[in-house]
Amino acid sequence: MNAETKTKINIARLVYGGLLAGVIMNAVSLLSAGLYVPEMMELLYSRDIQPPGGALPMVVFLLMRFVWGFVAVWLYVAARPRFGPGPKTAVLIGFVFWLGGVFLAVVSYGMMGMFPMDMLAKWAAITFVGILASTIIGAWIYQE
Repeated sequence: MNAETKTKINIARLVYGGLLAGVIMNAVSLLSAGLYVPEMMELLYSRDIQPPGGALPMVVFLLMRFVWGFVAVWLYVAARPRFGPGPKTAVLIGFVFWLGGVFLAVVSYGMMGMFPMDMLAKWAAITFVGILASTIIGAWIYQE
């Protein structure tokens, strides 16, 4: 890589963009949880599977979405020199992130018969919207 294509990462903007992306992912997830979580919990209970209770699982899920937000924006920052800055690159990164991080998990859950495919499709679609929106907005915050 020559000196012309090498750029210094703006860590502060990366952190701000990642945090905002995490907030958006959490908001989309929490606002849409009623569309699939009750059905998912009912199915787990019907199979005598007791999900862990208490605040810890909720905290872990919230923190995971902040990590997702940061990783999505970091991938966008890493892709900027090759694909250029802007929403087109953010959408590409969001899609690839969703494909590797969510779609493959959904297919795995479906193949194992853990949940019905219609439930998994809802989860995948909602997560797709959340990841795309958060990556675009996190990328918008980032500037070098």
